[in-house]
Amino acid sequence: MNVPQVGTSAIYDELAKGADFLPRIQLYTKGRAIDKQLISPGHFGVPKKDDEIVDLGDSIDIIPIARRPKAVDLSDTDAIIVSYDSASDEFKRIQDTSAESESGCMYGISYLVLERTTGELYEFFFGSKSLRAAAKTLNGYCAISQADIDAAKAAGKNVDSIQPRGPLPVTLASRLVDKGKFSWHVPEFAPCSTPFTSNPGPGAMEQEATKFVTAKSEGVTKVEGGKRRAR
Repeated sequence: MNVPQVGTSAIYDELAKGADFLPRIQLYTKGRAIDKQLISPGHFGVPKKDDEIVDLGDSIDIIPIARRPKAVDLSDTDAIIVSYDSASDEFKRIQDTSAESESGCMYGISYLVLERTTGELYEFFFGSKSLRAAAKTLNGYCAISQADIDAAKAAGKNVDSIQPRGPLPVTLASRLVDKGKFSWHVPEFAPCSTPFTSNPGPGAMEQEATKFVTAKSEGVTKVEGGKRRAR
């Protein structure tokens, strides 16, 4: 059971190909990377080519710069489907199908994050059931705009004490969840007080954030040697 990932790392590398390549952070718990001792269980890592993983350790400090919905259908690796439109029929189909055992489908929130030790931007996809639950906490560290406050007020919430602000730094540590037959790691959150002294620069971060939130659904991505989905 590999909670934070459906499919192999090669599939995700294929999805990330192109000029707009954005490396990703993953929380590893079980699977091929663990079996090959490329990284320890409960560690956060950045997968690279040729079975290389940059091990970030069992805790990381990040700032959530931007976020977007994301759904991925990996059931046919010859025709991977990615959707960023939560209102689309394709996204809803993937969301519904994800409840099926070994469906190859996952959905949730994709975050653009700044990681403190590397000073670089990454995608961190909270696409499994346990990570979606954890995303509720991470959302509390995201920026709050006046539009967010106005929308909450219109919904009848008491937001008189809330002011617009930027995103907040947060520490993610991994925790093992043991349910007898199955076990997996989930992130735990705490405010981060360590300064972020390295980053791509405000202009680069703003540009990447704009690109991140305005990305169009990729439709179908071809991967050689994949397995056809039953129709």
